[in-house]
Order: sequence, then structure tokens, then C-alpha cells
Amino acid sequence: MAIKRKSHNLDESLLARARKVLGVHTETDAIHAALRAVLVGEEATVALRAARGRRIFRKEFERDMSKELRQR
Repeated sequence: MAIKRKSHNLDESLLARARKVLGVHTETDAIHAALRAVLVGEEATVALRAARGRRIFRKEFERDMSKELRQR
């Protein structure tokens, strides 16, 4: 893993909330966990698109994911 020191302007309250939800202690761990969560969500979206027309997910899940995609 390549690590590079960065400087960003971050919303402190948003970062604190993310740390709590993710159950991590450091801001760096929170950012890494949040980035990984985004990538997992993207992988799920790609899989859902690839499965379009096949019934591999519950109908409610498919409806919710389709709604989420339309909001992007």
C-alpha cells in the first residue's frame, strides 16, 4: 500500500460522525474505511447492472438500488 501525506479541508463534525459509525479511532482510519465502503458500493452497483433482467436479488433491494442510481 502506497501512503502519501495529504492536506484537505474536511468537515470536522462529518468526520467525527463517520469515525463513530465506522467504529474507528483515528481520522485516517475513518477516511480509509469510508473510501473502501464507496468502492464496495460501486462493486455492488456494477454487479446489479450486470444481473439486470435476472432475478438474483430480492425485488425490494432491486427497487431501492434502481432508485439510488436514478438519484446520481
